[in-house]
Amino acid sequence: MFRTVHYNIESPRVPKAFDGFKIAHLSDLHGAVYGSNNKILIQKIHENRPDIVVMTGDMADCGDGSAFRVIDLCRRLSKRYPVYYTPGNHEQAMKPEELAWLLRALKDIGAVVLENSWRTVSRKGSCLKLYGLVMPMPYYKDPLGKDYVKGICFTKEDVKKALEQADGHCFNILLCHNPLYFPSYRDWGADLTLSGHIHGGIIRIPGLGGLLSPDVTLFPKYDGGHFTEHGRHLIVSRGLGNHFLIRVMNPAELAVAVLRKGAGIPKNP
Repeated sequence: MFRTVHYNIESPRVPKAFDGFKIAHLSDLHGAVYGSNNKILIQKIHENRPDIVVMTGDMADCGDGSAFRVIDLCRRLSKRYPVYYTPGNHEQAMKPEELAWLLRALKDIGAVVLENSWRTVSRKGSCLKLYGLVMPMPYYKDPLGKDYVKGICFTKEDVKKALEQADGHCFNILLCHNPLYFPSYRDWGADLTLSGHIHGGIIRIPGLGGLLSPDVTLFPKYDGGHFTEHGRHLIVSRGLGNHFLIRVMNPAELAVAVLRKGAGIPKNP
């Protein structure tokens, strides 16, 4: 089962019109289901009454039926909410024709797929902007992967090349599967970054945090939860599913973020 974790994102850059704007954040489902046709997961999302639903990658993978289950989930959610989807490394690892089919199917049911692109959400003359960043596979730094390149780093300039300059007139939300490069995201202009990928560190050790990241780093800095740096925010979902390792003291989670007009910086949960 999963837990629901709530985050308050306080920033003076949140427009007054978006004070209280609620985001349901799903990541790393890996084709898992909660109840028949994901009824339990969908009901919990309904209970939280989000304004939008965002999915930050690895919702589907190469597992049998995984893509079909995620498409069905998005189809059901799209009937009630705007749904924004940014692929992660497991979607990118699909065969090109399979990935193209998945993304086309998501678009056909009304989901907005953000691949190095953006959409503006307007309310009462104010706006926030949703960006979806998809980085090349070598930047995941997986030493066991065929695309591994030692010492590579995704910089602020790389973010700018992919997405152009952040819009200084909007509150900018970046959907990016890998939180490793948060300093680059925040310096580029992301007011709030939503990520996943780390699965909470798989095994959580009290007082130390998550043990292992997918790039085989021990005790990754951005393992799960809410981080603030230079007045910018990062939420790393601990994920709703699993790939091959067993979670220990690290339950799956549905993240719900609420934007608040203010200057406060909340503590990490």
